Amino acid sequence: MKKNKFMETIQIELKNKNAFSILKSLEKANMIKMLQPIKSTKDSPVHFKGVISPDRAIELANEIENSRNEWDERTI
Repeated sequence: MKKNKFMETIQIELKNKNAFSILKSLEKANMIKMLQPIKSTKDSPVHFKGVISPDRAIELANEIENSRNEWDERTI
């Protein structure tokens, strides 16, 4: 039997218990594999996602780069 190499991970929201039962049946038939959700802790990067805007993140990255360049100039 040739194994299908198609694999894609998706995230879904279950609307009721019947949906979960159907998914469990599909897993039992080796059609899908249910993964445990990734739990974020307060220290994980996932927890901080969206805390600052992308524009502000770019500004901070530029400030850090400038600071590093100034430090390098002082140590030469």
